Amino acid sequence: MIQVRITESGEPQADHLEQFKQYASVPDDSRDGVLQKMLKRAMLAVQEHSDTAILPCKFELTITDVKPGDSIRLYQGGKTVIRAEDENGYVVDFVQEGSRIRVRERCATLVVIYTNEVNIPEAEKLQPVIWQLATAIYDGEDPKVQASILKTTYGR
Repeated sequence: MIQVRITESGEPQADHLEQFKQYASVPDDSRDGVLQKMLKRAMLAVQEHSDTAILPCKFELTITDVKPGDSIRLYQGGKTVIRAEDENGYVVDFVQEGSRIRVRERCATLVVIYTNEVNIPEAEKLQPVIWQLATAIYDGEDPKVQASILKTTYGR
């Protein structure tokens, strides 16, 4: 079993909100707080489906039945490992190889805490999908419609 959970995330930048408002034809600033939340939700969904860092985040990856030499992928632009520990909270020895780590010990459960690094050129390429999804959220589209935006784009 592999589980990835975001424990902390950054906020969309002010220019992202302005671009989204233009895309969605929002005429004033009266709903900026709500729009910011919708935009963040869309950015995190696209980040997960594209496996590309769009917002700076801290993650907790949990994986079971880890053997020495296993290569563990750090998802969503994973870049910097803060710590890796076993099910008892003991530090696990590993070597980082780019966006992967190779563990040197057996663990029934391994927990890896890491951060990502925003990939600006790739994030910019994903903006049309982000705006489309954020607009669907703003318009109150059914979750199935929202999921279909991601599925059409990423095939999952």
